[in-house]
Amino acid sequence: MKITCNWLKDYVDFDWEWPELVERLTMAGLEFEAVDALGKRFEGVVIGRVNTCRPHENADRLTVCEVDVGTAVNTIVCGAPNVAAGQTVAVALPGCTLPGNIQIKKAKIRGVESRGMICAEDELGLSDNHDGIMVLSDDLTVGTAFAEATGRDDVMIDFEITPNRPDCLSLFGIAREVQALTGNALRRPKVHLVESGATTSEDITIDIEAPDDCPRYVGRIIRGIKVGPSPAWVQRRLQAVGQRPINNIVDITNYVLLEMGHPLHAFDLDKLADKRIVVRRAQPDETLETLDDTLHELDEEMLVIADGEKAIALAGVMGGANSEVEEQTTDILLESAYFTPSRVRLARARLGLFTEAAMRFERGADWDAPLQAINRAAGLIAELAGGTVAPEPLDVYPQPGHCPQIPLRIERTNQLLATDLDSDSITQILERLGCQVAPGTPLTVTAPSFRPDLQREADLIEEVGRIYGFDRIEGRQAASGPWITHRDPQLTLRRTARQRLLGLGLDETISNTIVESRWLEMAGAAEGAARLANPPTEAQNALRTTLVPSLLDVARRNFNQRAPSVAIFELGKCFASNGSGALPSETLRLAALWAGGVSASPWQADAREADFFDLKGLLEALVGDGDLRFNREDLPGCRPGHSASIFLGDEPLGWLGQAATDLCSGFDLERPIYIFELTFEALARYWHGREHAFSALPKFPPIERDLALVLPEDIATAIIINELRDSNPRLVESVEVFDIYQGDQIEEGHKSLAFAIRLRDCERTLQDVQADKAIAKMLKAVEEKFGARLR
Repeated sequence: MKITCNWLKDYVDFDWEWPELVERLTMAGLEFEAVDALGKRFEGVVIGRVNTCRPHENADRLTVCEVDVGTAVNTIVCGAPNVAAGQTVAVALPGCTLPGNIQIKKAKIRGVESRGMICAEDELGLSDNHDGIMVLSDDLTVGTAFAEATGRDDVMIDFEITPNRPDCLSLFGIAREVQALTGNALRRPKVHLVESGATTSEDITIDIEAPDDCPRYVGRIIRGIKVGPSPAWVQRRLQAVGQRPINNIVDITNYVLLEMGHPLHAFDLDKLADKRIVVRRAQPDETLETLDDTLHELDEEMLVIADGEKAIALAGVMGGANSEVEEQTTDILLESAYFTPSRVRLARARLGLFTEAAMRFERGADWDAPLQAINRAAGLIAELAGGTVAPEPLDVYPQPGHCPQIPLRIERTNQLLATDLDSDSITQILERLGCQVAPGTPLTVTAPSFRPDLQREADLIEEVGRIYGFDRIEGRQAASGPWITHRDPQLTLRRTARQRLLGLGLDETISNTIVESRWLEMAGAAEGAARLANPPTEAQNALRTTLVPSLLDVARRNFNQRAPSVAIFELGKCFASNGSGALPSETLRLAALWAGGVSASPWQADAREADFFDLKGLLEALVGDGDLRFNREDLPGCRPGHSASIFLGDEPLGWLGQAATDLCSGFDLERPIYIFELTFEALARYWHGREHAFSALPKFPPIERDLALVLPEDIATAIIINELRDSNPRLVESVEVFDIYQGDQIEEGHKSLAFAIRLRDCERTLQDVQADKAIAKMLKAVEEKFGARLR
């Protein structure tokens, strides 16, 4: 939000120089971003008067002028067609530097020495106008500095306003902060209205068909205006804060927007079909050409302002070219409304538009301001553009706003702020901020309509601290004494999971829990998703039900940066809706993604792509494979035949699989992606419940045997491994697959699996006879259950 010190003083008095103003407001929570001493732009530019003009002897389009600059009369060669004797002009003297790093020097132009330059508006950075030199008022004193003489000797300060403070997106909003800090009187923008003629309702009707999207709409007619340039003081103020003057009507709506923080729009009344305004959702296949000359295709979720036939504006974002105020316009309809933030945000994001109006509506405009703002603008238009203001504006208000009443405890305020403020001091601070305070225990505070961020006691306590001054609060030594500490086992287990995965070579990611609902649909996880009623952006409209889309998005960005491989994990919360009005339930999930080369070094010839079994091995290393069970199962979002459910004993733990092709395509991923996702609570219970006992190294040697089996190809390898283990759990120490084969000598529809089996008896030396019996028992078990045979 850009302001100037002189403009700010229209609404509140203060004797601070700009550095102190910045310091005070920064300490009150308004983040300072930049400052610009506007007068320095014009150093070396003075007021001059053209004494004489004569044609240049050696150039047809140049004029030789004698210009009085106060200290001397300079000869200046000028190429502007409108220069004439007797004019008061802005003169850039030799040695000064104009905006755009234009350096002014003495120079001979076609044989005539020119000492300075008579300036046009664009040469001073005031506008894009280069039709001719700038002709100033004859009341200005020759030789005075241009910045001082024209009121441009000011300081522009730019504040970075956080999204929770839309009330500070205006000069008057900043003035309220200064008033709260100083206690000085606040002066509201002046409204001078002289009404005459037919009432607004005689010439226009207003219907709100979408009251949930537009709870209030105010319209006011002004007749007999004359569109033209704005007065110099309006243009000067707009230019000082980075706005480009257009014409008096548009400039006044922009002026009031910056002054009061409430967006306005002007329609050409004669262009409105049926003399009717309808606030409605866009119709199927409806289009609108906006003021930036862009044709937009609208959808039925967008809110528009329409007349009796067509859409004429995108509500809260931008007006339409078909109702634009032009030079020949004489009658206008002023609009001042309140549109809900989510509806404005949706349209702006989908159409890729950004406007000052949309920014304010998105953050939450003041629902009580439309009438004040429209009256202020109507008065200025009547004063600066002529015309008469129609009596009785139409104020359609189907859903009046409500200011929350918040109880505030004095003792709680002092406890949190470490202060000793009494009830009167706290009341005074809150009343300065525009709150209404009813005495009692606790105080009952009614927040003002322009502060949508004040919703609970903690918000009010923060306001008291801001205005009292956090820098004034004295530090207090915490009470000392013996403390009993307790380490949360959940936090310990989370740290353990992170350390193990980092040790296995993965990188941790931390992503937003708010995602695009389309991502969840692609992952087959949209069921039970909690949708946001007021999403921050169109692409952030749902709470995630799974970590998978977040990991895929990180993988996409890494591969776009030419990363050879991606191995990442995230430990974060997911949510599930519990129905209307109930808070969604939370679960903690742990997920990992692996894609790309297992060995990414170019000098290693055996580098290969990661596969299902690499991630399965990583999971076993994380959990400990003793109690893990994998059941082959086709799961949503996974490639058919390449996914499995994971169990710890009989308890479900999660799933493992290769991401489906269409899911990868949705994230522009072309490589195979392997993912597992676990319910962390189940993993934590398993880790917490395990007995950590010392186990001595085995005293007796193992016996290792290889076993090659032929079995139907649709039988999952994990099932065979589990059966081999379970057939003789006392002796089977490990079962690992070292070969999978299909091809010659293996009948169609079958596969060959080769297992390395390690047997050990922990109490005695295992004999070959015992090992043979164990292997025979294992073979019999898989033959009977799965039809396997020894290869």
